[in-house]
Amino acid sequence: MITVLSPSAQELLTAFMAEKRALGFSYRTEEGAIRRFLSDFVEPSDGKLEFTKEYVLSHIGNKLNQQSRTVHWEAGAINGFLDFVSRRGFVVYRIPPKLLPKETRNFRAYIFTDDEIKRMLFSADHVPFTEQNPVRHYQIPVMFRILFNCGLRTSELLNLRMCDVDLAQNVFTILDTKFHKNRLVPFSDAVAESLTQYLEVFPPKPANSLIFPSFHPRGNGERYSASWLHTQFRQLLRMSSIPYGGPGKGPRPHDIRHTFAVHCLNNWVLSGEDLTVALPVLSRYLGHNGLAGTQKYLQLTAQMYPHIVARLEAQFGGLIPPLEVSDESI
Repeated sequence: MITVLSPSAQELLTAFMAEKRALGFSYRTEEGAIRRFLSDFVEPSDGKLEFTKEYVLSHIGNKLNQQSRTVHWEAGAINGFLDFVSRRGFVVYRIPPKLLPKETRNFRAYIFTDDEIKRMLFSADHVPFTEQNPVRHYQIPVMFRILFNCGLRTSELLNLRMCDVDLAQNVFTILDTKFHKNRLVPFSDAVAESLTQYLEVFPPKPANSLIFPSFHPRGNGERYSASWLHTQFRQLLRMSSIPYGGPGKGPRPHDIRHTFAVHCLNNWVLSGEDLTVALPVLSRYLGHNGLAGTQKYLQLTAQMYPHIVARLEAQFGGLIPPLEVSDESI
């Protein structure tokens, strides 16, 4: 009689990841969450692998000061793995939504008006010189033109290298971003002109060097931090007479990305474009992990432009999600 050995939990994880990647998913961050979930799993001596209710619940939401959205994300990753294990014929306890902490849905995006955008860019052009960072007043005008015109995430902007820029075609190559997606992002002539003038003054030497390196007297060329960019953003708000509501209330740098998407959708709605066709294009452009995040911008569009709410609901009501955007997942 031949004894068939049951796969171990780690072998099941390897098979699960192989399945996900065969379907085109990177799943690297999710894999980390599942590995933590399995870190102290004890393989049964009789080979009858099982994920009990006690084991599963003891590994969800048990970290100090863990945010509810993080708990939901980890639970989703683990449930995906448990579903796979269940399909393989093993007994599992799947985390029910009712046992997860209630998500806070208090996020409200700040959408800049056309006039506010003009004021922000005017302020960026007039950032004063400082001895602590003598290149900042050259960088800020270009950086914020890219953000407002291209809708990049701030991390994508700060990671831009010379080899990511095609000034002949006016295209950025954005590599391995938040959802591990690569994409091409066209940019306008205004951005190209600003970027060209900047690179004439500060031409990066190696192709993989950062376009906007932080200033250091020794020339280390390190990446600026997100907090540095937020500080510059706050200064531009003050210079532009745009009120800042405080932490958690905004405006925030990420709202520039929201503004880009909402203005795109508003223009499409007013021009009569079919959003069922346009949304996948915008989703790909923004590097979203599916259409759900992009659809949320329809709600923001309706909030920002109430005069087109009736038109949105009449033509595309099925596309408008019922809930507010809860975080910066878009």
